[in-house]
Amino acid sequence: MQRNFTSIKAMVNFTILELGLDCRNPFSGVYLAFENSTQKRQPLTNQQIKLLQQECYQVDDDMRWLVALISDTGMRLAEAAGLKTEDLELNHEYPHIKLKPYPNRSLKTKASERVIPLVGASLWAAQRIVASTQSDFCFARYTNSESCNSNSASAAINKWVKTVVGDEAVIHGLRHSFRDRLRQAEAPLEVIDQLGGWSLRTVGQFYGNGHTLEILTKWMRTIVEE
Repeated sequence: MQRNFTSIKAMVNFTILELGLDCRNPFSGVYLAFENSTQKRQPLTNQQIKLLQQECYQVDDDMRWLVALISDTGMRLAEAAGLKTEDLELNHEYPHIKLKPYPNRSLKTKASERVIPLVGASLWAAQRIVASTQSDFCFARYTNSESCNSNSASAAINKWVKTVVGDEAVIHGLRHSFRDRLRQAEAPLEVIDQLGGWSLRTVGQFYGNGHTLEILTKWMRTIVEE
């Protein structure tokens, strides 16, 4: 609700300024109390991630490919669900995903457009997708040329994830885990932000083109090593 009201207030302010209206923004005085009871999404443990990945290998269908793809890339569910097969670069020295926005599936921020090396379970999932999918979309069950139904994917996947690793687990927890795993590997903050598509924090991070695919792959491999 806080996020939606922020967007509404900005839109009304813009309209008032553009049209030169002599009025105040009626939404500027709306107060929404902070919800203290909201539970923070918890990251999955390494043991839970390995168990989830093993189940993905066993079931080996498109929904499990989606979970596996997220598990070692840290992508948001909508980012992964909206991928096209052309986004998967497997015939490369460093297999990777070129994550970019599409009319049917936008990205959350500009920093979200990024290159993500494929390692571990995510590389396996990408290989299974390319070998088995006839559609232009990696997950045609959830995405077509008009829309990406990530809400439907979320409901089905979360229901399954809970049966495997417990009632407190959700698919977005893998993104939290991804950042923790990179921290544990002592990856530089710039590398972590670049891989996860998190917004840049300092002016210096806007300089240059960022880390190379080779360097990013080196750090990604550290989080899947036994």
